[in-house]
Amino acid sequence: MTQAAANFVEHVIPRVPARAWVLALPIPMRLLPASQPKSLTLVLQVVQEVLTRFLLERARVHAAAH
Repeated sequence: MTQAAANFVEHVIPRVPARAWVLALPIPMRLLPASQPKSLTLVLQVVQEVLTRFLLERARVHAAAH
C-alpha cells in the first residue's frame, strides 16, 4: 500500500501549486452550525460562492449567469 501511494504521488499527481482553504468561524458563531446542522449548509454555500467568485476573478474567467 505504501509503495502504491508513493508511486501515485511521484508519478501521477502533477507538481502544481495547491492551496488549502480553512474556514474558521469566531467562537460565538460556531454555536449555531453546531446546534442546527442545516445552518451549516447555508454557511458553506456562502463560503463556496465567495471562493468560486474569487478564483474566477483571479483566473480572469467570466462565469455564466445562473
